[in-house]
Amino acid sequence: MSAHLESGAKQRFAVLDGMRGLAALAVISDHVSSPLMDALIPGRYLAVDFFFILSGFVLTHVYADRLAAGMGALKFMRVRLIRLYPLYLAGILLGGALALLYAIKGWGEGTIAQVASSFLFALPLSPAPPALSIWPDAPFPLDGPAWSLFFELFINGAFALIFLWLTPLRTVLIALAAGLLLIPSVFLLTSRLDAGFAWSNFLGGFPHVAYAFFAGVFIYQMRSRVRLPVLPPWAAFLGLIAVFAAPVPAYGVARSFYDLAAAFVLCPALVALSADSKISGRVLRVSAFLGAMSYGVYILHVPIWGWLRLATDMVAPDGAVPGVVNVALTAAIALGATAVLTRVYDVPVRRMLMRRSPAAA
Repeated sequence: MSAHLESGAKQRFAVLDGMRGLAALAVISDHVSSPLMDALIPGRYLAVDFFFILSGFVLTHVYADRLAAGMGALKFMRVRLIRLYPLYLAGILLGGALALLYAIKGWGEGTIAQVASSFLFALPLSPAPPALSIWPDAPFPLDGPAWSLFFELFINGAFALIFLWLTPLRTVLIALAAGLLLIPSVFLLTSRLDAGFAWSNFLGGFPHVAYAFFAGVFIYQMRSRVRLPVLPPWAAFLGLIAVFAAPVPAYGVARSFYDLAAAFVLCPALVALSADSKISGRVLRVSAFLGAMSYGVYILHVPIWGWLRLATDMVAPDGAVPGVVNVALTAAIALGATAVLTRVYDVPVRRMLMRRSPAAA
């Protein structure tokens, strides 16, 4: 998950914050096995598409004026890397340490050399070639969700390079062209909208992110031109959950059609109709907290789950802990770890890097 609402004096989209937090928590159940959660939210992986759309929307909101004033693609990408990299580094360190332990103990198929090469590729956020990865089909074996971060930064760079050229018409044409490529990638690669996470479907990640991101850009560009109704907060939150919970088989033609409907209609509509929804009081505080934690939860939960699974296997037989309990424990630990790391590590490091990179300010 790579979308997140940037800090600053501009308008905060409080309901979108909370929706992004809910989506990050939903993704956990896509990596922590739980038959109950699989049945309740079979479309949980669609959270990534919501993130990509939200990213295009929010980055246009935050950076349009600065890019128009001459910020430049390199400065923009420096800011994005400073925002994203510290917690990503924490994730690959956690995942790398666990992979090294498995390699030393002989518990897995990966060798120490493959752990080292996987880590060297992970440092610059590059996909590890199959022969050098712990798992041949895993481009980002130390922290699986990093695949979406790779595509996020790719599309961020493209956005910055062409921003001054973008009009609403050109933006929608880019989104439509990517959307046309998305259709065969869904039907031919995975039968659902999750291409990009493995080498076997890696190329599908490009139309995946390009369509969703530029759909988000277009939604933002049209805000001042078209007045839309605003969903009440409860409808926005329940609507997002409903997208994930639609009772459609996990794989097959029905899933392919549903996921494309979610990408082309449901997720963009939720962003467009929820952006100006207002909340206050305790709901606002919870929503803001979940939004602030969402990126950390997303990028840290897989290595956290790996360490948690190792710990539970030592004290209980395999499968003794119900899957839904594992999901809840992983979510709680990921939230706690993100809160601590954000305060003592992520924010101080980012502030230091920004001070040392005045061109990024």
